[in-house]
Amino acid sequence: MKVQGFELQEGPKIFVASVPGKWLLRHSTPSWRINDPELGFQRVVREERARQIAAAVLDQGRTFPNAIVLATDLKSLQPNEHGALILPGSLKFLVVDGQHRLWAQHFSDKEANYACLIHLGLTEVQMARLFLEINDNQKRVPSSLRWDLVRLVRPDNDPNQIAAADLVYELTMNRESPLYQRIDLTGEQGEIRLKQASVAPEIKSLIVSKREGLRALDLEDFYGLLVRYLAAMRGYDADGWRSGESPFLRARVFRALLKLLPDVLGQSQMGAGASTASMMKILRGIDSKSLDTDAIKAHQGSAGIKQIYEMLRDQITVED
Repeated sequence: MKVQGFELQEGPKIFVASVPGKWLLRHSTPSWRINDPELGFQRVVREERARQIAAAVLDQGRTFPNAIVLATDLKSLQPNEHGALILPGSLKFLVVDGQHRLWAQHFSDKEANYACLIHLGLTEVQMARLFLEINDNQKRVPSSLRWDLVRLVRPDNDPNQIAAADLVYELTMNRESPLYQRIDLTGEQGEIRLKQASVAPEIKSLIVSKREGLRALDLEDFYGLLVRYLAAMRGYDADGWRSGESPFLRARVFRALLKLLPDVLGQSQMGAGASTASMMKILRGIDSKSLDTDAIKAHQGSAGIKQIYEMLRDQITVED
């Protein structure tokens, strides 16, 4: 694709270009880790807002007052002899800012030329950092996606946040984990009940907990404890866990169960070294009828999770 553009900055390389909207849609993604760009846009943007932009701007033949921000791992762009930029057909852009403006092109028959600020030669981590820098100052990034970006960017000001994101990632990606592929890391997989945005904050709270020596555990030991605890949860209802229908896998119940971990360890004579069998014995005290869907739906929001936790805490077996 031949477009009009010029180099704005040498280091790091940034180009300004005018790119046709329909071509740009085919070569862009709202997340570098989304394999299907169209599905990715549908999950990230609000269709109603994109349609409104299409009707108010594109259909009227108007232009946008500001550029959309793109990033790519391509090292450089070379102008041809006439000063135009050549965009390779294999080029892939991450839309750092302007997702709704670009997706509006999907709903308009009039093709617009988009003013683009293109950051070149970025790694995935650098793209994630740029995304956070721009979007955190404008609007909230989807919570699960932000946790996933934290794992990549690794900000220096919150090591416990990094540790929580690392633990969630390992629990999701390790085949030996009871939660293998059962946590939606970016908030884009609607079929998965557990979202990183729900799980990671509860794990972070456990990391900073002073109860039962949890704070003294290193990351490897903490991961081992979580795996044993999850295995104990799975043992409560093995068939339901396998099918994904276990009440323990419902988001609010699962969060309450994470809050319950220090109480379970307190009932175990082994504390943070508790075995799966000992924790399973304690969890057997939970009344499955109290986890009925209608009963759980009655508990809403953070207050509801606290109520579920208190109910479970009162049910677990007290060791002699």
